[in-house]
Amino acid sequence: MVSKQLEYIDNGREGYVIYRDGDIKLQFLYELAAGRHVALVYIPTTESWFEKTGIPTNNRHQVIEFIARQVIKDRAPDATYELYDDCMSLLQETD
Repeated sequence: MVSKQLEYIDNGREGYVIYRDGDIKLQFLYELAAGRHVALVYIPTTESWFEKTGIPTNNRHQVIEFIARQVIKDRAPDATYELYDDCMSLLQETD
């Protein structure tokens, strides 16, 4: 049984990526972008991660990597991603 999963709430050019892992449920705001940047998903900074998520900070990168890879698989299969302290950016090459 797969415990980690994502759901999406779409509201036009923005919405939420919902991360679930067992009893854990987190919502991350996303917004569509322009040009090479397909979308931005906002995440708590390292300093506020535990306070806002209840997940230990040393697990932060694992959770964020899962979200980035799954969003690409679900929504933007030709994209890549870059991680920043407060967001992840989904990127696609443009012609």
